[in-house]
Amino acid sequence: MLQHFVEFLQEFICKMKKWIFVWEPHQAICKHGPNTLDELLKQFDLPPKETTQQEIINTYLAKETMAALELSYLKDDPSFVYRGNQVWYDHDGNKYFDFVPCVVRPEVHYCCYGKN
Repeated sequence: MLQHFVEFLQEFICKMKKWIFVWEPHQAICKHGPNTLDELLKQFDLPPKETTQQEIINTYLAKETMAALELSYLKDDPSFVYRGNQVWYDHDGNKYFDFVPCVVRPEVHYCCYGKN
């Protein structure tokens, strides 16, 4: 049984190689990466590609669009509810604790991250 499966697999691979050979002009369109380690290492030695002004603008617009999209998704989410604590001292120096319910919209965390 295993021998029949192996023969079937070999025939299938041979047919696939023939099929790929027929579509070889299509394969020429695809870019192939480096084939050897030397070719790969040469890519690291190349100077970095300089970005044009238009590429910088496109990158900025894409980031701005994604931030606006993220903000619109967060506005649809429910608020974060958690219990904070409040500490205060009276005029005699006694320390008091109280738990305070806090409700924060998720877009507040997103917009104010790293600004405090």
